[in-house]
Amino acid sequence: MSKEDIAKSAIGVTVVMVIGYLLSFGKEAVIAYYFGVSSEVDAYTIAIQVPVILFSFVAVAIQSVVVPIYSDILYNQGRDKANQFASNLIVIVTLFVLLLFLLGEIFASGLIYLFAPGFNIEVHNLATTLLRITLPTVFFSLVVKVYTAILNVNKKFVFPELGLLLLNIGLIVSIVMLHAQYGIVAACFGQIVGTLAQFGFLALLIKRYFTFSFCFNPKNEKMKQALKMSLPVFWSISVAELNAMINRMVASFLFVGSIAALSYAQKLNTIFISFFTSVIATIVYPLYAESAAKGDAQQLNSRVNLTMSAYAFFLAPVMAFLLCFKREVVTLAFARGAFDASAINLIQQLLGFYVLSLLFLSLRGTVTNVFYSLKDSATPAKNATIGVLINLALNLTLPFVMGINGLALATALSAIYITTMLVILLLKKHHEFHLKVFFKNLKGIAISALATTVAMMICEYFMDDASTILRFIAGGLCCMICYLICVMIMRVPFFMTLSDMIKRKKK
Repeated sequence: MSKEDIAKSAIGVTVVMVIGYLLSFGKEAVIAYYFGVSSEVDAYTIAIQVPVILFSFVAVAIQSVVVPIYSDILYNQGRDKANQFASNLIVIVTLFVLLLFLLGEIFASGLIYLFAPGFNIEVHNLATTLLRITLPTVFFSLVVKVYTAILNVNKKFVFPELGLLLLNIGLIVSIVMLHAQYGIVAACFGQIVGTLAQFGFLALLIKRYFTFSFCFNPKNEKMKQALKMSLPVFWSISVAELNAMINRMVASFLFVGSIAALSYAQKLNTIFISFFTSVIATIVYPLYAESAAKGDAQQLNSRVNLTMSAYAFFLAPVMAFLLCFKREVVTLAFARGAFDASAINLIQQLLGFYVLSLLFLSLRGTVTNVFYSLKDSATPAKNATIGVLINLALNLTLPFVMGINGLALATALSAIYITTMLVILLLKKHHEFHLKVFFKNLKGIAISALATTVAMMICEYFMDDASTILRFIAGGLCCMICYLICVMIMRVPFFMTLSDMIKRKKK
């Protein structure tokens, strides 16, 4: 794909993702409106996180492994062989998930105690019930991951994002219609309805590119290669989820609603990361795998520099804006119903710490995908382990000094360390890579973002008495205008390339 084709795909995915993030905001706002920062939301948060933690290592491994190996088979052996590999993978994953599902249903109460030992008996029982309701969705979610990877390798990026819309719509509709009768259980019903709708939609769309044929051959060479690649990925995700679990365990001992507060702040931070980076990540990872499969190191290096430069260009002003107007963002997102002023104050503080890791988390995902494309999953795993140990130490010390804010700061600091070390390891282990283009862009972007931050602080000072929505709009306009002026003055290479592409498109 050329830069122009990438841009066209990005526009299509962006439009769908914008709708998706609005729905995601709507989902969180609906939950906040009906339930606020409460023990019910604590129980729901833990209940939906347990399946994510138990199966996320499978889900991420599927997407991380399927893309490079499926691409390799597709470009070098043909579509029939590639589809045979995917069918074999689906059968093996199904059997594995069935076993874990049965164990999860049997030991649901013990799992809740493991992940949130600070819950009282009432909240514990509610979380156990919610967990048992949501566990069956895991199978469909994992098959969706396989379908998404196959569609992306075939350079179809919009369809999977459309499926995500159905997931959020199912959640919102279920909560609104059923909350009075079922309370927080309505959200779990919505999870089931939305997941089934997403699965059915992608199952219809993928028929053009993939035909399932029953195949069970765990001794297949490509399957062995997939397993070998998956083990370090399993470990990486396991230690990352262990880190998140420790966060929630510590939070469960702080005060009622602390887990919900961390969840709201993290979701806001994640939404901003996803809004500006998921479009790029969705498109470039299959392209990384394509370059690696074809042995084109120069093309891969060019694509990596372009991706990292794009992340820095878009996320630097977002970080500056969130640091200056975090209270306004939290207020507009959640301040309604049971969500009161004390909740706003708490979550805006947490968001301020999480924002520090925004760019680093995005760059970490990119560099990790580069390693996966090169079929090296061991290096990210080792690096993640060291990062989790650092975060563990910070989690067990900072909260004694800073309270719940210490948990957010610990997450940010560990993310910064992990990303920095991962970039250093990439350059050391693969000498064909260089990041000269990225660092050249980063210099101008950092100066522009700093100048924009100063301008927004002045804007905030003079608008102290204005309404929340007016401060938010004025701050956003100030951010965009000042940042664009600065990058033009600095002649940031990425911005100049983007401008040239737009000018050519108009002609």
